[in-house]
Amino acid sequence: MRKVLLSLSLTAISSITLFAQQDAQFTQNMFNKLAINPGSAGHNGGICGTLLTRQQWTGFEGNPQTHLFSADARISKHGIGLTVFQDKLGIETSFVAKLAYAYHLQLGPGELGIGIEGGMLSKKFGDNFIAIDDPNLDPSIPNAGTSASTFDFGAGLYYSIANKMYVGISTLHIPQTSVEKAAAGNSGVGALNFEQSRHYYIMAGYDWDINNDKKWILKPSILAKTDAASTQLDINVLMEYNMKVWGGVTYRIEDAIGIIVGANIGDFIKFPGLKLGVAYDLTTSSLGDHSSGSFELMLRYCTSIYKQPKREVYRSVRFL
Repeated sequence: MRKVLLSLSLTAISSITLFAQQDAQFTQNMFNKLAINPGSAGHNGGICGTLLTRQQWTGFEGNPQTHLFSADARISKHGIGLTVFQDKLGIETSFVAKLAYAYHLQLGPGELGIGIEGGMLSKKFGDNFIAIDDPNLDPSIPNAGTSASTFDFGAGLYYSIANKMYVGISTLHIPQTSVEKAAAGNSGVGALNFEQSRHYYIMAGYDWDINNDKKWILKPSILAKTDAASTQLDINVLMEYNMKVWGGVTYRIEDAIGIIVGANIGDFIKFPGLKLGVAYDLTTSSLGDHSSGSFELMLRYCTSIYKQPKREVYRSVRFL
């Protein structure tokens, strides 16, 4: 597994150019697999729901603000999932709602999830432009807000071994459809025409139980993402203590260093399966001179579909 992780890391690093993909990004991506790989739907074996909210580059007016909810469940060999998220950047608002399905089969020592997803992608542009020159003087800019929607489709493979290691590869926005809307009067002036690029993701991670007692678990992982025009790599290292609390760092090439802390808060409030995570990114690019960093909050809950049968003891008066 260490050789696999090293190979994937070197492959991703060798193709690095810079970031700027159209898809929203998260620092706690190890808890956000379903949104970028439909093959992971149901891989936990039960029901899981995740809520992520991110404020990026605080201090900028019109900075990216992203909110995501995903949920998946496992029924026998079948996994199903739902992802809904909204991403707002200046006058642009993106909304995505998609369903995922994965078929899980045993392959060697682990399990392979083969997944597909389909849904709706919507783009909306407001009219509150901030510009030095009057935007009304530019015929290519619409004078009023506009929006349009289109169909979206993706696929992915996700392989895991006993929840100790995983490797995944996926492709989103396969059709590369356009979000289009004609301008008033079909004049072509001020029309909405947004080209959605195809995105590719490679993820891998490993849980190393240092003393084989589940006391200290080191969790390195990577996520490489590209739209064939630019590439980004996240390198993550978390340390979990006693399966209750964790902390670590993320390095996003030429972009940011993130600090992650979290806890299985369900163990403290008698609500097993509830996790809370917080991440803060310190921007290392030139944007750092004008930004207070990025803040991200994660809430996740998982539970088993099949409850353990309650053991009952019956004593007969005939056998005392």
